[in-house]
Amino acid sequence: MRIAARVALACALSGVLGVLGFAALPLPDGLLDPEGQLSVQVTDRSGALLRELPSDEDSRSVLLPREQPVPAVLRETFIASEDRRFEHHPGVDPLAVLRALWSNLQAGRTVSGASTLTQQLSRMVVPRPRTLAGKVHEALWALRLSAHLGREDILRAYLDRVALGHDLVGVEAASEAYFGRPAASLSVGQAALLAAIARSPARVDPWAGESSVRARVCEVLARMRRTGRLDAEGERVAAGGPLDIVHARRPFGAPHLVTDLRPRLAGLGLGRAVSVSTTLDPALQRDVEQAVRSELAADPRLGQAAVLVVDNVSGEVLAYVGSADFLDREREGQNDGVRARRQPGSALKPFAYGLALSSGWTAASVLSDVEVEVGEAGASWLPHNYDRRSHGPVRLRAALANSYNVPAVELTEALGPDRVLAVLRDAGFSSLEASAEHYGAGLVLGNGDVSLWEMARAYRGLARGGVVGPLTLVTTAADRWENVLTPRAELETRRFLPEEAVALLTDVLSDETARAPAFGLDNALRLPFPVAAKTGTSRAYVDNWTVGFTRERTVAVWVGNFDGRPMQRVSGITGAGPLFSRVMRRAMRGVRPAPLVDRARFTRVRICPLSGHRAGEECPGSYEEVFLPGTAPAEPCEMHRRLAGQAVLDVGPRFAAWARREGLATTAVSVTGAGARPTFGTPRDGDEFLLEAGIPLQSQSIPVRVLAANPRGLHLRVDGAPAAFDPAHDVRLALGPGSHTLELWAEGDSGPASRVQVRVRGGAPGPASR
Repeated sequence: MRIAARVALACALSGVLGVLGFAALPLPDGLLDPEGQLSVQVTDRSGALLRELPSDEDSRSVLLPREQPVPAVLRETFIASEDRRFEHHPGVDPLAVLRALWSNLQAGRTVSGASTLTQQLSRMVVPRPRTLAGKVHEALWALRLSAHLGREDILRAYLDRVALGHDLVGVEAASEAYFGRPAASLSVGQAALLAAIARSPARVDPWAGESSVRARVCEVLARMRRTGRLDAEGERVAAGGPLDIVHARRPFGAPHLVTDLRPRLAGLGLGRAVSVSTTLDPALQRDVEQAVRSELAADPRLGQAAVLVVDNVSGEVLAYVGSADFLDREREGQNDGVRARRQPGSALKPFAYGLALSSGWTAASVLSDVEVEVGEAGASWLPHNYDRRSHGPVRLRAALANSYNVPAVELTEALGPDRVLAVLRDAGFSSLEASAEHYGAGLVLGNGDVSLWEMARAYRGLARGGVVGPLTLVTTAADRWENVLTPRAELETRRFLPEEAVALLTDVLSDETARAPAFGLDNALRLPFPVAAKTGTSRAYVDNWTVGFTRERTVAVWVGNFDGRPMQRVSGITGAGPLFSRVMRRAMRGVRPAPLVDRARFTRVRICPLSGHRAGEECPGSYEEVFLPGTAPAEPCEMHRRLAGQAVLDVGPRFAAWARREGLATTAVSVTGAGARPTFGTPRDGDEFLLEAGIPLQSQSIPVRVLAANPRGLHLRVDGAPAAFDPAHDVRLALGPGSHTLELWAEGDSGPASRVQVRVRGGAPGPASR
């Protein structure tokens, strides 16, 4: 017996020493660190709550203020309800254990627990299964916590982590949700309700009505009186007093911004933030949201829309609307049109034209707007203007202002798609990830996907004279200790175009007269203040864009369908344009607009509208153009001349066919340009064409265009055989698979004036159509 007693005593002493040794171990670093367990409160620039973002555990959790002690009313309520000997036991209450054991034995089942507040805290910070072994582990950790933490720290840590229903964690979050006030200002009855919820979160629901929770509140108040923490009068007053429960409300303002912001916080250096103040102007945000809904309702052809409004000085985002209705599942409203990548149509043209203006071109430089075949990567394509017309020789100002596609493609080919792509990337279009060979000259027509965010950022760069900088969503942020966190910039500020070229580009983009031929004088871009703007329409009317800026604001608008369905002949000017106009007017309310461009910096010269050179005596008209110093043309117009006493128009072989189609060759003027050899405009030597199986050959014919000052007497031969050909008009040839030689012969010549070889690939075409 003595040996057994000694063994038992030794085991007991070993156990005690083991427990004491475990309790003496220092607490692991970060054990009570709530990183990832706290929700993030996102507010607009006025401080109004937009949304409380749930924690990593999908709960709403807010810490008690660090600079204040635990509110006395919560201390008394929770100790009385959960652990009445909290100030006296070492983390485990032996008396409570014996009481619970006796109650459970008498009932034959578990009817009472003995977990102290410290044990509950240990279960929160070091979770274990609720088994016997888990309970032992819980008790050991409670002793260890008590050995290293003061009672105030333990109580605070518990109150910050206790589950209080409806995904609410912590008394501060629950106080705001249930009563609309901070925990420090709760009444005794309200604090008792929180304690009652902590005992049974699934059964006590304040939002079910005060009558449903009144009995539970009274139970906690009775415990407080029995433990001497509340007198009888206090119990009576608290039991009969109002609880002032507020209705459930979960604000969700600017839903797309808030949803987008959460995964970006870490990248902005705000991963520890528990409060984030955004740049949103609440009144402007509300009005822009209403404008989006109103414009879509007015035109049933429009599917969805997205808008971004930016302050040009600070880069702050003042309004962020990702769709008409975040909750509209039928129209996929939870998609974010601000961040989604879509084809921009012509909205990227200004960056190519800006590069041209910095590379020797002027606003009067003449570009070709006649049908041209573009060969890229072993294939070819024909760009067309929106109005399906060719405008012949067009000045750069008119080509950009009217958004003509053919001149833009010619310009991009002349500059080099690689240079245009480099400027776009420097302007912040990081989504253009493919090579210049992949995009080709089609880059300027929008064959690469970009986002509205990138578009607004780049156009703000134009408003700042060619300097792109980060857009800002967050003004201030703070961690749980209320340390101010500084958001990291999304990109480094950098110049992407020279200031002088951007000034001239802005002058073109804001020229209402220049854009009138395509859009009319009364259009969506005509506003009561100067605006530089550009529209864009992607293939098949899938996407509409209008983006523009004043000195003070940049507005970017996208209209389309998230599922890629085309709209019914809705262009950027008719789809996105009216919404742009409405939003820009609202964004400029109360703002004194400054001049967009100081035209005194330019040189003024009268030029011929057709040739772009200085107007001569024979030019039927002239207009004043502006130039950067030192770039004005010195040579006079050579298209309008007088020969043998007669006024003639010499557009040269490049525009001869266009002039004939426009009727210029049959009027009082004549088309000259003798001496230039006739040649093929399309196709070009080495072009390849692909036949689609199942489509009639006649429907896949190849266009043939001849450039010649005098087309009379020209003949076409295909593979050595004469072919039907009207040299005054474009023709189309139906060529089967294989290599083919096209030759252009002039009467009396011993050999062809021009020869090209083309290759046709693909399967057998379908039957001829009727």
